Amino acid sequence: MSLVKRAVLLVSGERYLVLTITLCQTALVSRLLTPEEVGLSMLGVALVQVIDGLRDFGTTNYIIHEPTTSQQSARTAFTVLFALSLLFAGLLFASAGLWARAYGQPLLEPYLRVLAASFLLVPFSGPLMALMRRDFQFAALMWVNVGTCLTYALVLIVLALLGFGAMSFAWATVASAAATVALSLAGRPELGVYRPCLRGWRTALAIGGVSSVTTLLNRAYDLLPIFLLGRVGGPDLVGLYGRAQVVSQLPDKMILGSLGAVILPMFAADRRDGRALAPTYLASIGNITAVLWPVALLMALIAQPVVLVLLGAQWLASVPIVQVLSLASMLTFPAMLTYPVLLASGGLRDTLTASLIGLPPSAAIIAASASGGPLAVAATQFVTVPLQVGIALWFIRRRVPFTLAEMAGALRISAFVTVATALPPLAVIALSGRGFALTIPQGVLAGFGGAGAWLVAMLLLDHPVAGHVRETIRPVVMMLRARVVRVER
Repeated sequence: MSLVKRAVLLVSGERYLVLTITLCQTALVSRLLTPEEVGLSMLGVALVQVIDGLRDFGTTNYIIHEPTTSQQSARTAFTVLFALSLLFAGLLFASAGLWARAYGQPLLEPYLRVLAASFLLVPFSGPLMALMRRDFQFAALMWVNVGTCLTYALVLIVLALLGFGAMSFAWATVASAAATVALSLAGRPELGVYRPCLRGWRTALAIGGVSSVTTLLNRAYDLLPIFLLGRVGGPDLVGLYGRAQVVSQLPDKMILGSLGAVILPMFAADRRDGRALAPTYLASIGNITAVLWPVALLMALIAQPVVLVLLGAQWLASVPIVQVLSLASMLTFPAMLTYPVLLASGGLRDTLTASLIGLPPSAAIIAASASGGPLAVAATQFVTVPLQVGIALWFIRRRVPFTLAEMAGALRISAFVTVATALPPLAVIALSGRGFALTIPQGVLAGFGGAGAWLVAMLLLDHPVAGHVRETIRPVVMMLRARVVRVER
């Protein structure tokens, strides 16, 4: 587990660096571009992300999943990925005009054609990054992801300042894809993976077929609100909803994103070593909710000052959407574990079956609400998320048996910590006399109060995450003590 802890710490450090860069970039760009320009870019990215889910075809997961991975399997993955990328880049380039006319946005055509170029770069980094994840080389992977994010942010901000508008996002995507290739090669210089090879391609496609269809369905579903709002209300509503998603997903980016890169290799290692998956699964659930629930609830309580700081006053209409999405995100805690635990337990096809059962009725509910605007679409998550989580848990418990009482036990401390975290911000809200319309100083007070209450509760209740916190801050405390001793002398 020491290897896993080290990986989590490295990935957490990476995520916080990436998050810091992303927040600075978001704050600047949201003040340089209008909601309509941001919404148009999000609409274009949404179209590309759906296609990208099919283009990857699960090839990177094939490398991680294989019991014995050699350069040959990485070469096969590269060959399959490059062929699919070439195909879908051509299709996207050719269909860009059709998408532009369908949404009545002429700028979508050049936007999508620029993004098609990034497809051709991804195959040169994907297999190398998968090998890094497989071998727990998260230090090298950290610098790849941080460098990529920094490249994207710098190019985006410079082009926005120069007046490129929505096209700034497209060119920044191409620049970041090129940076990913260069940094991946610097971290793992194995040019041999670029030699074409089709040995074992059937296995790659067997894993990739189910994986990519599942990914495509889920990605299309996640982006459905963007497509619907783009058709019903235009890019400005897309911009409001998209920026609200960015803010409300900050807890996910901070917490679940850090664990996500580690969880699949961790479950795969348990499977290879013959260990039971249920204890790891329940422990992961407890660790995720102990941080996700309090932070998501805190985000809902201080949404207005957060939006003012991150996005500016022109985005205040997104505050209610942020609050709804943040509260709904508390229900998604098992979601990120579904794919890795089912893959590790031999239930890969169950991921597709679960999606086929849960996504159609959920999509119908969202489609019915689209005419009500972004807030109505956000509110549907209180119905759709429990439906999908319940279906996923049913499949997981077939493969990894555990009782609902055991899951409740894993969640018990997280519930107490969440209540404790909410008390200080609720006190600030009650004393302000302004309800949830807090000022920035009041939001800072509420945020620090909630964070302090969370830390105290975690330590008093002796949650396992508290041990990780102690390990993280112990070197800092020892360094400060040493400096104090030197000063006293």
